[in-house]
Amino acid sequence: MDYSFDGSGGYRVPTGVAGLDVQLGGGVPPGTTILLLAEPGAGMEVFAHQFAYGGLVNHEDVFYFSSEHPLSEVISGMDYFNWNVRKHLEEGKFDFTDAYSPRFYNVLPKHLVSDVSAKDFLKRGTDSLNLLKGTVTQARTRKYRGVVDSISYFLRSYELNNVLNVIEIISSMGKATGAVHLLMMTSGMHEPIIENNMKHICDGVIEFRMKERGSEVERSILLRKMRGMIVPNRTISYVITTKGVELETTTRVL
Repeated sequence: MDYSFDGSGGYRVPTGVAGLDVQLGGGVPPGTTILLLAEPGAGMEVFAHQFAYGGLVNHEDVFYFSSEHPLSEVISGMDYFNWNVRKHLEEGKFDFTDAYSPRFYNVLPKHLVSDVSAKDFLKRGTDSLNLLKGTVTQARTRKYRGVVDSISYFLRSYELNNVLNVIEIISSMGKATGAVHLLMMTSGMHEPIIENNMKHICDGVIEFRMKERGSEVERSILLRKMRGMIVPNRTISYVITTKGVELETTTRVL
């Protein structure tokens, strides 16, 4: 059976993952800051790309802040699933901030960075956390959603309290504008107290899990919490297909 929000209703923002939206009664509340916690190989990047493209389909602008991948990798990953964002990028509806490449400008051979854009070149030496803060507080006139890929980089590179302060700013921006933000974090990489701080400060927590069973790998989603909603009390199986992350129609305890 499907597990859906059984409260008073209200507008929901679709995530772009149809099966997940069904489980959530249509999507997530406006202004929600979601922590996506997943181990490597669980499909975290696929979900993030699907979430971003879902925003464009929903007539939202999208900002995608990446400290882990350059723009070319993100576009290539989205192309695989036929989520073409080039037109949206040219129109300014898909705003990509590359906080990855500038970190290596001074160590890579010059011929490898000769074709970087002037915009990215100016980011050399820019503090990544301040760049994130500037991105999330940028004035936007249309409804939008945001992706941060990933918070794990900042947790490795900065003091915890400094990172939490920026996440509080992200959350405040969401509540003020109605924008939904997705923060990606790799599970098992950080101390439990750090993970718990992240789970506490975010409005929603979605965990992607993997388990080996015989010769197969089974994947499941745990909706740990979602502000203002009753979430399923079971894990939900999912698969990754050419359409992206797809939730199975039945749920079971794994």
